[in-house]
Amino acid sequence: MLTIGKVARRVGIRPSAIRYYERQRILQPTVRGANGYRSYSNDAVKLLLFVKRAQSLGITLKEIKPLLNLASLGQRPCSHVKQLARNHLREIEDKIRELQALQHELRRLLRRKAGPPHENEVCPIIERSMANLD
Repeated sequence: MLTIGKVARRVGIRPSAIRYYERQRILQPTVRGANGYRSYSNDAVKLLLFVKRAQSLGITLKEIKPLLNLASLGQRPCSHVKQLARNHLREIEDKIRELQALQHELRRLLRRKAGPPHENEVCPIIERSMANLD
């Protein structure tokens, strides 16, 4: 059995994250020893590594919880994971398009010369680029 500190080090998270996962019912609360310390099995480490990896792929805890529930029922949630991956990939591709458009606009802005400001202009480069959008 492992202490919360050892589990945290093995997984690469803080002990407070483990306690949070317990409160959120991602990780089942453990029994405490006579000393009052939580003790965890290697299965807890595996589960937390899964959670950490899933989060690194953009899967939220809200999305992870049903996956773990399916797994606890003996079902493999791989088809659900693939659907989540498709959805996240679509969101990322949309965001990349938005960022590329922003990148293009910023490059255009950097090529502009400021010129003399008109009355009440803060920065002609920005304000004139807004006028070009109209």
